[in-house]
Amino acid sequence: MNSKYTALSLACALLSQNVLADTEITIYNQDLALIKTEQKATLDAGQNEVIFKDAAETMLPDSAFIFGNGIKIIEQNYDYAGIDTATLLTANIGKTVKTVRINEKTGENIFETATLVAANGFTPVLKFDYGIETNFPGRVIFDNIPQSLNPSPVFKAKAQTATAGEKSLNLVYLASGFSWSANYVAKINNDETLSLLGRVSINNNSGSSFRDISASVIAGDVNTVSQVLAPRMFKRAMMNTMAMGAVEEVASDSAVISAPSSVGGYYVYKMPEKISLKNGQIKQISFIDAPNVKYKKHGRITSPLYFAEAKNSFKDLHPEVIYNFTNQTEDGLGLPLPKGKISFYDKDKENALQFVGENTINDTAVGQHLTLQAGRFFDVFAKGQINSIQKQSERELKTAANTSCPLFETTYIYDVTFEITNNGDKETSIILKQNLPAKAEILTESLKSTAGDNTEREWRFSVAPKVPYTLKISVKNTLNARRCPEH
Repeated sequence: MNSKYTALSLACALLSQNVLADTEITIYNQDLALIKTEQKATLDAGQNEVIFKDAAETMLPDSAFIFGNGIKIIEQNYDYAGIDTATLLTANIGKTVKTVRINEKTGENIFETATLVAANGFTPVLKFDYGIETNFPGRVIFDNIPQSLNPSPVFKAKAQTATAGEKSLNLVYLASGFSWSANYVAKINNDETLSLLGRVSINNNSGSSFRDISASVIAGDVNTVSQVLAPRMFKRAMMNTMAMGAVEEVASDSAVISAPSSVGGYYVYKMPEKISLKNGQIKQISFIDAPNVKYKKHGRITSPLYFAEAKNSFKDLHPEVIYNFTNQTEDGLGLPLPKGKISFYDKDKENALQFVGENTINDTAVGQHLTLQAGRFFDVFAKGQINSIQKQSERELKTAANTSCPLFETTYIYDVTFEITNNGDKETSIILKQNLPAKAEILTESLKSTAGDNTEREWRFSVAPKVPYTLKISVKNTLNARRCPEH
């Protein structure tokens, strides 16, 4: 049951009328898709053979099942005997076939009949009136293709029903060879808002092509066991997928996916209209168009200074370009954002759009805050140094009797200066971060700091063009170190 196809045309072998299929595909992030085909057919009371043609080549066999109201599935089989020379020879063993070879003198075709006795791969063993040929210097011609051979996978089932009439049958299975990703474009409108466009890219490497299907993608990583869901979990996922079909309706003239549905802790994005998906094709569909998302932009400097017994410094550190926005309705957004790549574009002085950096985002729920680095400022740079280190106090700690190197606790006062230069033409907001040791504390600072992550302190300020900004702080830190006497 390894298969990736779902242009499924359900045919009942005992029926003469044609039936139509309605196919849905739900694509996950993990080389996985849930494929459901619903088809109607008129069945006789009792047992019927039903055939789902063109089942996916990458079907995961343990996941496939068929169901329908008032229908009992007695047996189901996946058949895929492809059509080539070897399979045609094997299927015709014991039958009379035509042969053709070329008369070497005249160049004419010589047609004969023979019994196909056996086949060794692509080599036939043929019985003619004159004897048996094991190395026949010609070709075998077949009148037709045996019913046992299929150009594409076929899923067959024996279905039993108590009453005759039109029935709805569903084939549901998982298949590999599908993937999707989210890509975002953030175009800067002005200093306060940006336009966020989101696209879903669906990649079909399943070996099958699909026409006029309903498609959805699921954001979030579902747990799988060798890419096959446990039966209960699989049925629940299938039922949830079926249930949301009538909810996710979008106007036919809209190119944007509607608000997603929440299913079992994941989010499902349904395409606004039916799509066709060719094998080997990547199809992109818009799913977010938020023209006025509030944002803030600043430079982020993470100081590498450390507080030890020796002075240290840094220079020419260019701040990271950081974009901040919150995924909430009041800020112009408020939709679950699947993980993906986000590219930033801004306009230059001549109003031409320019690429200014990109990053990735994780799955982002409504209410979450996004802090994204897009690059580094070119015209803004910083330097910092520990100007002086003063010993404030020192004491010897109790030392173990078996060591000759006493342990000292020493407290130092560090005088620190940061200078940020802005050679651009716009005022730039800066967040300066400095990590402090666990025992350290700030004694004085020219600008009040706030707590950052863990033991970080943060200073927020703006740097005007051509006017360097200076920040001064003093830090107290206590170090423990052993000192061995000199010999």
